[in-house]
Amino acid sequence: MSINPVQIAQLPYTNRIDNIQKIIQTLLSMDPKTAESAVKDLLTALSKASDEDYKNWCEGTMRVISMFDDSVIKAILSLRMKVVSEMPKEVQDRDSKMVMEVLNSLDESVKEKLMKNMPKS
Repeated sequence: MSINPVQIAQLPYTNRIDNIQKIIQTLLSMDPKTAESAVKDLLTALSKASDEDYKNWCEGTMRVISMFDDSVIKAILSLRMKVVSEMPKEVQDRDSKMVMEVLNSLDESVKEKLMKNMPKS
């Protein structure tokens, strides 16, 4: 799965959401090892993105994920947390900072749905 999340993050909002939705559907259809590898590739590419692009990607992803059932949200968040935990410390720290900033800026309903399904680390 060769995707440039930075280019997607720079798209207009509607196009960005459409692309992220397709990516997440593709990830959900993959076996766990392949999905882990794909998420790692996405996060590695994002680690080189500007803060604005990183936040755009996170915001779009969080909005799309929040549309799924709780069990799917939990699975996606668990996968992402597992992959992030295996990344270099500086990537983990930046990711955590960006995710928290975006999470705090979301509509309350989206934020609550994601927080409710956040795996306990």
